[in-house]
Amino acid sequence: MTDSPARSEVAAFLTKRLTEITKQDPSMITGSSVFVEMGVQSIDAVLLCGEVEDKFGVEFDPASIFEHDTLDNFMGLIDERIAAQ
Repeated sequence: MTDSPARSEVAAFLTKRLTEITKQDPSMITGSSVFVEMGVQSIDAVLLCGEVEDKFGVEFDPASIFEHDTLDNFMGLIDERIAAQ
């Protein structure tokens, strides 16, 4: 899959938010980063999904973050939802 402008915007948004949530350096957050290993908790998932819904107009169950446990996998889900609009 090639990067679309929407995917790069999603990646930048998620990286920024995950940096704020986990207090990690942005350079440490990569596509293979696992949410649980970064310290993302259930409340973080709920808040992050709400923010993604508001920003990109797609809906998720917060459990989606843990079912798509890496940043790349979750971005793929977001891409699918955006494309389905």
